[in-house]
Order: sequence, then structure tokens, then C-alpha cells
Amino acid sequence: MGGRPAPAPGPDGHPGGAPGRCRLQLRLPARSDLPGPRVAVAARRGASGGRAGRVNGGDGLRYLEIRIRCQRAAADAVGNLLLTLTGAGYAVDDPLIVEQNRSRWDMTDLPPGDPEWVTVSGWLPEAGDVEQQRLRLETGLDEIRSLGLGAVDPARFRWVEEEDWAHAWKAYFRPTRVGDRLVVVPAWEEYAPQEGELPIRIDPGMAFGTGTHATTALCMRWLEELVTPGSRVIDVGTGSGILAVAAKHLGAAEVVAIDVDPVAVDAARENAGRNGVEIDVRLATLDQVAEGEADLIVANIIASVIVDILPDVASRLKPGGRFLASGIIAARKEAVTEAMTDAWLLPVGAREQDGWVAILAMKP
Repeated sequence: MGGRPAPAPGPDGHPGGAPGRCRLQLRLPARSDLPGPRVAVAARRGASGGRAGRVNGGDGLRYLEIRIRCQRAAADAVGNLLLTLTGAGYAVDDPLIVEQNRSRWDMTDLPPGDPEWVTVSGWLPEAGDVEQQRLRLETGLDEIRSLGLGAVDPARFRWVEEEDWAHAWKAYFRPTRVGDRLVVVPAWEEYAPQEGELPIRIDPGMAFGTGTHATTALCMRWLEELVTPGSRVIDVGTGSGILAVAAKHLGAAEVVAIDVDPVAVDAARENAGRNGVEIDVRLATLDQVAEGEADLIVANIIASVIVDILPDVASRLKPGGRFLASGIIAARKEAVTEAMTDAWLLPVGAREQDGWVAILAMKP
């Protein structure tokens, strides 16, 4: 990822990028997910598998771990800065996720902390000019501080071995309740669901979201209300497939999950298999899906893409069908709502969390 030293607002007003798919959240920076209570991880595909760089004593690559403590409101900007600099990934240690799930975990390696502060971590390969990257980091942090998003402490550094880094993100991913019934569970963890729970087993594969980011959590909570037995659901921009799996667990008879990224298609198919559900996962855009058949279409992407696909959404919903759009920064809420009306979709509700908005519309 190329080199501006600090995240500038993107075309949708997101600080440094678009919302991620599920932010706990792993995902591609192009979908980039994150304010809100979470333990989050975001990563670029292949970040841990690169072979470039200097070998340390024959034991593999080293990475400079960067840890930055900041107030919650600045976490997105700090995380996107780390993605820009490292081309690898970042993790967010959030004390609120501990409190929200204390009754579900026997233990946690995150100590209690001030709920208004989080720690964002990234990993910089030893290859290249590390000192130059550190200077860019400091410049970027100064620019973030100048935006007034929240306090940002100085960065802390330590060297870690490649093997440690490649698996370190898994330490941040714990079973997490997202809705009233849906629980996101790491695929590699043993988990005994409590009565009424619907566990979704996900392996983001260092590329996609894990489900607790506000944009995804809004969708999952609304899916619990919207999906009815026998319904047909389309998930646009499926990523890891977490929303498609959720819809199937909630009783949908047929779920079509589409994405333009072959990596996403593979990940969604694998995660469907892990959960024992049948999902029609396609490398496709919405205009390639048959018209007039869906009871519900869900899209957790970004505002500009949501606006672009509205005509295809309208033509693929049954009369009375619903469209659930998430990944919308609060400042774009009115623009998206107006575009829905122009596309003959009736906005019937909106919910907000941590500066992100999900809008529900109906086809008359």
C-alpha cells in the first residue's frame, strides 16, 4: 500500500478508508472496519506469508511491533495509518470487549483498563528502511493529533519473530456475543453454546472481519429480526461470509453470497463448510443475480457503493422485500436515504453505533 504518512478522509468521509466487514474484525484494508467496543484485528492478505526481507539468524523474518495507546475515537485513524505504513495489519486491544463478555470467558489476557482508551498494534517488516518508516509514523500520529479525534500517546516498539507475528492475531479473537442469539466463535476454539445461542464459527484467514465491528454487529442484530423461515437472502460483498452464515442459522431457506474478490469467495465457502450450512457463494456482482426473488438483501460495504447498486437492489427484491445497508458513516446517512427514495425504496428505519449507521429500506 503506498505512502501517504497519515490517513486522510476518503470519499465517503471515512478517516483513511472504508468500513471493514466484521470489526472482532479481520479484513482487507479496502473494506477497512473500526470505532466501538471490540478486540479487533485487521490485516492485508498475505501479510504474514511474505518472503521478502532479511533473515534473522536463519530463523525467519523479524517484525517491529508498534503499539499505540489512544482514545477510542482516534483508533480508526491510528489503525489505518499502521495499515498504510506496514502493508500488513493491526490489532486493537479494547477493555470494553472484556467487560461485555466477562460472563462468557473463563479468563482473558487483556487487563482491566480505562474504557475510553484502546491500544492499537501493527507490525513492520525488518526489510527496508525501518527508521524512515518510524519517522513517517511520528508524522502521521502528529497529523492525527491535529484532527482532534482524541488523545494519542507516543508509539512503543519491540522486535518479534515472524512465527510469533503470524499467529499473534489469534490471541485477540475470542468468542463474542454480537446479537441476542448470534455468537462469533474462532474456528479453532472449543465452544459449548448456551441455550438459545447460534454460534458462527469463523476463520478470517488474516484477510477478513471477525464480526464485532459496529457495521457488522448492526447487521447481525437486525438480521435476527428480519430473517424468517423460508426466506431468500442475498449478501452483497460477503467477505468472510459471516452475514450469510448468520442468515442461514436464523432460518433462511436460501442464501446467495456474492463478492468480486476471489479470496472472499474462497473464505466464505470455507466458513460455510465450517458451520455446516449450504450457501450459494458466487464470484459475481448484484446485476448478475436473478431479478425479483429476494426477501432480503444485505450489504455491509460503503456508502458510495450502496448508492451505486440501489437500482439492482430494487429490481432484485420482491414487493415488500427489505434492503439492509450498513457500513455508512453517520455523515452520509441523509445522502444514502435520499438515494434510496430516488430508487423507489422506502427507508423504514436506521440504527447507529459508534458513528456508523445501518439503514433499512423496503420495496413497496
